Amino acid sequence: MVRLALVAVVMLAGCASKGAHTPRSPEAPGPEAPRRPGPPTPREPTAPREPTAPREPDAPSTPDAAYDRAAWKHWTDDDGDCQDTRTEVLIAESQTPVALDRSGCKVLSGRWRCPYTGRIIENPRELDVDHRVPLRHAHEHGAAAWTQGRRRDYANDLAHPEHLVAVDASANRSKGAKGIDAWLPEDASQRCAYVGLWMEVKRTWGLEIDAREAELAVTYAAWCAEGRALPLPQDAGELGELPSEPKACCRVCRSGQPCGDACISRAKTCRSPPGCACAP
Repeated sequence: MVRLALVAVVMLAGCASKGAHTPRSPEAPGPEAPRRPGPPTPREPTAPREPTAPREPDAPSTPDAAYDRAAWKHWTDDDGDCQDTRTEVLIAESQTPVALDRSGCKVLSGRWRCPYTGRIIENPRELDVDHRVPLRHAHEHGAAAWTQGRRRDYANDLAHPEHLVAVDASANRSKGAKGIDAWLPEDASQRCAYVGLWMEVKRTWGLEIDAREAELAVTYAAWCAEGRALPLPQDAGELGELPSEPKACCRVCRSGQPCGDACISRAKTCRSPPGCACAP
């Protein structure tokens, strides 16, 4: 099944190249605020800066450790130009030249098309920079054994444009740490590209592909090749044509109620589709 999934990666790669959002482009100057000129390769700071702090030494890996977002250090400024990873992504993915603050370190405005919803956004405060394969999902699919340095590299990877993407913050919160079996973009025209890029990130970083994910990748690749729209797995019932299997319980809710993959207060209303959380 994993071998078939790798074939699906190749098939979906074509869809990803056709349906992906606008490729990243270098920053260009604009009238609203002082700008940096277009960056050389590699990027150099426009003024002398304090040297960046050295990376902390790698900590021993603990494959059975619980997920801790703080263990995935981001956002960093690896080239020392005062623009952290989030800022670099916002600059690269804006469809127009961005406006920067006087320091040239923060983005004040731009124009982004969210590849998850199709919405046009001009205020960066309304954007999240999403890890295509979420940090928690990566942790649960092999990255728990990674060193601290590799986790840091994954969390701030700018070398692969498919890895980090500027998206509508509400869509990113809806996605959470879900895989392709539980969430796809609202924009139907982007779903094939999303699955193809998801599988490409997994292949690039050597993350585990479980049996259900491999099965879906093969099915999705066939549907995309036929020009069929992929259904939304987060909408109950839309995946009726696909084989299903019950999820193992990942969290027992002893003092609340299960909601998706989490436990919430019994006084709250669950708005997430069924997940791996369960009642005792």
